[in-house]
Amino acid sequence: MPPPTLTGIAQLLSETPVATLDLHGYTQDQTRLRVRNFLITHARISGGSVVHIITGKSTAVLLELVRDLLDEDDDDRVKEQAGMLGGGGWVVRLK
Repeated sequence: MPPPTLTGIAQLLSETPVATLDLHGYTQDQTRLRVRNFLITHARISGGSVVHIITGKSTAVLLELVRDLLDEDDDDRVKEQAGMLGGGGWVVRLK
């Protein structure tokens, strides 16, 4: 019998990212700009793919800021998102 097919969040979390943005050491203002530019670039060149945005575990401020930015995605580039297992970032499927 073949293994069950993953769907939803399980599938998203299991996929290999085409790109990763590491935000360690960035301020909130820098984070806003970097996330916006990262999403614009990778939605254009890697639409439908998965990317990782690393915020780190030591501060919830960037984790929450990035969650809010993904939720607000004005240009509708984010198809789905989930927190990384163990925390510290986001897994994002682009449109």
